[in-house]
Amino acid sequence: MTNKPVTVGTIIGSENDFDPMALDTTEIRELSNAMPKDGNIDINNAEVLATKYLRGADLCGELMAIATAYVSRTKDAKQKAYNQAFLIKSAMNKNIKTDKMRVAFAELDEDYLKACEDYNKSIAFSKWVESKYSSFNKMHYLCKKILERAYSHEKAAGWNGQPQVDDNDGW
Repeated sequence: MTNKPVTVGTIIGSENDFDPMALDTTEIRELSNAMPKDGNIDINNAEVLATKYLRGADLCGELMAIATAYVSRTKDAKQKAYNQAFLIKSAMNKNIKTDKMRVAFAELDEDYLKACEDYNKSIAFSKWVESKYSSFNKMHYLCKKILERAYSHEKAAGWNGQPQVDDNDGW
């Protein structure tokens, strides 16, 4: 059984069965869990980790486009459900006589409440992606700084394959 690929076109398109909670986030979670909890990064692993965190930021960057489209779509669906409940469903109920009653009716409508839940999930999904993106960028920057410091120490010590030149002829 093959999984149907999730593309931005699929999400923005007419298919309404997209659920961000069903996305496979294994790689993002593995990269996130690999972050040192104490901030201690071994210099020998810094280059590999910098590349991994750049990969994590790239994955999250792709998901940010999906999240943005999904938030927009769920916001529109929420507004539509509210308007249908306020204008159409409440008009069918002869007991509703004022706009305050229509508002209350619309806010209790099951379709509207479901749309609100979907919208809230989309916001949470978007915040999660943005948070992971930020964390990966910060960790990539930290690894890069560790490497820059190490390279500057090597250069100062003459370990970069260049012979150290002394101006002192006495040595």
